[in-house]
Amino acid sequence: MKHPIRLEICKLLDMHASLTTREIQDLLLQSHPGEKQVYAADEHVLSLRAVGIAELVEEWVEDAGEGEMLMQRWRLTKFGREKYRKYW
Repeated sequence: MKHPIRLEICKLLDMHASLTTREIQDLLLQSHPGEKQVYAADEHVLSLRAVGIAELVEEWVEDAGEGEMLMQRWRLTKFGREKYRKYW
């Protein structure tokens, strides 16, 4: 069985041209409040990247008050979109 949070991330990336990891997490929190796996959204996106479903579009560093935070923007690859639409 496919991981439900990863499928939901694919759904979000299919609906938007691209999303940051923070945007993905915020959207997941709206649809899955209280689900602990939502807080591991960055790890799930990296897993999707490892198998060629998601790709990194852009990354930059933002001031996060007490330090800096690496920000990343993601999108589905052509392969990822085809796989997602085939199985969703």
